[in-house]
Amino acid sequence: MPRTIVIADNDAHTTRDLSEYLVGEPFRAVFAHSTVTVKAEVTQRAPALVVLGTDFDDAPGLEIARWILNRPERPGLILIHPRPDPLDRTIALELGADDCMSRPVFARELLARIHSVLRRLPDAAALPRVATHHDVVAHGYAINLASRQVVLPDGSTAALSWTEAKVLATLIEHQGAPVSRDVLSQRALGRPWVPEERALDQHIATLRRKLFVSEPFRALIHTVRNVGYTIDREARPDRPDA
Repeated sequence: MPRTIVIADNDAHTTRDLSEYLVGEPFRAVFAHSTVTVKAEVTQRAPALVVLGTDFDDAPGLEIARWILNRPERPGLILIHPRPDPLDRTIALELGADDCMSRPVFARELLARIHSVLRRLPDAAALPRVATHHDVVAHGYAINLASRQVVLPDGSTAALSWTEAKVLATLIEHQGAPVSRDVLSQRALGRPWVPEERALDQHIATLRRKLFVSEPFRALIHTVRNVGYTIDREARPDRPDA
């Protein structure tokens, strides 16, 4: 049975053009034009992915994004911002979005991003080598990769995107040994690492900020210079912007 994606945008012309472009794709696309209909479609259809604009008339798009990301079985999320502002992309990643783009929306680029995120989303065999219950991995962090929830040493919680969860799962799988950026990019982003592209490092930086505890200072992910990253109980902690 094909997976369902919800494409939510208040521009009917955009959604009409996309509906024509996506004919024949191996997923079912459902379109919504308000935050009310987005909630209804997500609740009823349990989609694998939501493509969400941020400039709705009836409520802020980021409000519905938070609602989606807080669902128990939350779908993947691509956010579309009205302007090409790096701050918007940072906010989207910090919220837990799997990808973000800005207007104008080109159908071919959006389709490529949809396929990229769908490849990253888990199936029944997702994260097979890592325990799915809360498991204290290092430094007092309790991680549940199935729900993508982390309880920090200070008792606060952090919600991870699928990409961040895959980064963390890969580091846990190789705990005590450095993992190269290429391996992390292949596992988390589904493509080889390109030094000029900062996507992986941006996901790592966002993950570090989410897992940062200031008092007492603790860190879970450490940089291995010229190699990649590691989870190592004995490593010297890095600040979250390292």
